[in-house]
Amino acid sequence: MELKRQLFRQNLLRSRAFTQITLDDDCIVKDNKPDLLNIIHTRGSVIFEDVKVSSQTVWVTGQLRFVVLYRSEDNRLESFTDSINFGEKIFMDEVEERDTVNLSGDLEDLNISAINSRKLAVRALLGIHAVCEVPVEEEIVSGVENDPDIQQKSRTMQLLALTSAKKDILRVHSDIALPQSSPNIGHLLYDYVEVRNRQVICTGEQMQIQGEAYVNVLYSSPEGKMEWYETMVPFSESIEGGMTGTQPICWVHCQTKEYEVEPAEDYDGEMRALSLNLSMDVEMKLWEERNVELLADVYSLETNLVPQKEMVCAKKLLIKNEAKLRISEQMKLAEEQERILQLCSFEGHAEMDHVEPVENGLQVEGILTVDILYATTDDSFPIAHTQEQIPFTQIVDVPGMKGHTEDISYEIEPAINQLAVNLLDNERFEVKAVISLQTIVQQEVCMEKIVDIHKEPLDAVELMKQPGIVGYIVKKEEQLWDIARHFHTTEAEIMETNGLKSADVQQGDKLLIVKKVSEC
Repeated sequence: MELKRQLFRQNLLRSRAFTQITLDDDCIVKDNKPDLLNIIHTRGSVIFEDVKVSSQTVWVTGQLRFVVLYRSEDNRLESFTDSINFGEKIFMDEVEERDTVNLSGDLEDLNISAINSRKLAVRALLGIHAVCEVPVEEEIVSGVENDPDIQQKSRTMQLLALTSAKKDILRVHSDIALPQSSPNIGHLLYDYVEVRNRQVICTGEQMQIQGEAYVNVLYSSPEGKMEWYETMVPFSESIEGGMTGTQPICWVHCQTKEYEVEPAEDYDGEMRALSLNLSMDVEMKLWEERNVELLADVYSLETNLVPQKEMVCAKKLLIKNEAKLRISEQMKLAEEQERILQLCSFEGHAEMDHVEPVENGLQVEGILTVDILYATTDDSFPIAHTQEQIPFTQIVDVPGMKGHTEDISYEIEPAINQLAVNLLDNERFEVKAVISLQTIVQQEVCMEKIVDIHKEPLDAVELMKQPGIVGYIVKKEEQLWDIARHFHTTEAEIMETNGLKSADVQQGDKLLIVKKVSEC
């Protein structure tokens, strides 16, 4: 007996883990920097350097990189960058040495305080998510070939077949010219780069990633005057997708790896330009919605067929969409904070706190954190910082979802599409933002699959007990194939005897059934 087989590729979650790392260290103000009077603003990021996987263990090394913007004792604005190394062992069940483990890190808390004018205490809490997915190929039996005497029952299911899963690094370079109204750059004090309004155009062969890099810098002119400049740098870069043919379903996760902003000379040799180098880690998965035909059951009038079955699980797509949330909130400075003369820069970060499956959707709760640097009305304290946190809640529509179900898996990637801060007066301002929630929801479908079929002799005694001819009334949800098998005949014979044009029968239909016995 020749079975028709096909391969079906998918990603299976092997293990998932989460751990927190507490860092507590001191750092020294660099020798070429003036003494510190007070800290204005700090910012940090988690950088992974090396991942070593062994049996049930993942060893991770990396750095906490941070920037300190401060006021010096000689009343100047200064900044410096430093880092703290870390290493952590993460235990992951079932992970083997050759598996690939994907990491993502969150800086959950950062506190930097001055011990003295040359020494700082750095305390941080890092959260690390580790996920191990492995590609597997399932062999699916879709039918029996070259044997017309075998009656076959098949079913078709629309499932997600993994076609490509890969990582890449997206690099963006841009030379930015200062406007004519801005003075030359003497010394770059502080810079910030954030990717906004990211869009992915996926054809399978190529992944087109478009967006804008928000660039903000504070610098001093050659005369010592403090200046700030912000701009949006559009980018559009391509990455090979590794898939040809039908339109794929794409899931792309982008995370800023590192960036560098350096002063540069313009065409006239003056320091009136900025050189931007930005790199992003890109993780992408491509699926194809495929109609997979499975052999569900078999029988023969000449021999007893015994199918061997195993359970197999695959995923089908429920929904892939982008929900957008608009935020508009008026904020006020605390009484002890310096009043605002002019806004210099604002940084945003959207993160999820909790996701709750609800009826027909996912309820996402999170926080938009906005850091604002502004010029003050006090000449002796020219720059100040304030941070605002705005909670948000959004329902992502998932039609047909019924609250908590173990067979549902989802990925949600929050991102800031737009962010603006408008000054209302010297102590009030309005934050406006558009947050996108890229979402993919999949449902696990488990079923029996036939892996092999054995032949056994027919039970002649049992066959003789069955009536040679019978009148039968179709029951609810019965199929003609199952009726034919029960009465030892075929669909074609029943259709011919009853003058049926199709195998579709309904509850209450009356059939005349004649047992079919093979001639010896």
